Amino acid sequence: MANFNEQLIRVLEEYEALTGDNAVNPDDLITWALENSKWRPRPQAIRKIMRKELGVAVSQLRKIDENGIEYRAKQVVKLLEDGEQITMIFDVDNGGTDRLRRLAARQRRDSIVSDIFRAKSDVVHINTKYPDEDPIQFDLDFNEDYEERRAEEKLKYKESQMKIRKEA
Repeated sequence: MANFNEQLIRVLEEYEALTGDNAVNPDDLITWALENSKWRPRPQAIRKIMRKELGVAVSQLRKIDENGIEYRAKQVVKLLEDGEQITMIFDVDNGGTDRLRRLAARQRRDSIVSDIFRAKSDVVHINTKYPDEDPIQFDLDFNEDYEERRAEEKLKYKESQMKIRKEA
């Protein structure tokens, strides 16, 4: 029996033969394959799509606390249980445990550090590659950036509170 990739290539080749096209738009192929029961998403593919959609929704859910600080209402943490990685989602206001909250914060920080490391490495390489140009500066102190965004957030919060009072 053909493996999954081989089956997909057969579907593609059947579609190419049917249409006579020398280049195929994947969206057209997928529509045809679904309508003709040539290709069905595997359950694990559907779950992966659904997990990704849930992850996007969770990461975008924001709340504003009594101090006007906007924060992510749900946090995600990856755990290793019995040798298998699992993901847990919890509400920061009434869920999770101290361990999960600390781990989620640590994992977010590690992700940011990874992005900063990669960006700084790119700048170092670019500066090395083009030594005759003024070097690109990459400041690793983000305190000022944080304070600027916090000030913008406070201003937005105050404006929204004033608008609410006017409407009341």
